[in-house]
Amino acid sequence: MKTGENRIEKDKNAKDGLLDRIAAESGCMYLSDLRGCIFKGRCRFVVAGIAANDYPVKVWEDAVYYIIGTEEEFKTAEAAKQRLLEYL
Repeated sequence: MKTGENRIEKDKNAKDGLLDRIAAESGCMYLSDLRGCIFKGRCRFVVAGIAANDYPVKVWEDAVYYIIGTEEEFKTAEAAKQRLLEYL
């Protein structure tokens, strides 16, 4: 995985940050609510509705890391999205 700086830059260039989008559409008051299991069902629904190609694979990897807590590398954004859905 590359340094966080590169991923943050790509996330800023996306129309909205993926984590911010998931949190907002799930009704989470705070971004850190994504880590707790309180909103898991809503988060799964939101993630399922986001097209994988809306965000680069590195942004999806960051979401996996933030929400699941494991640093993983994926070949495609779709694979990262599916990993997140498996967890949720």
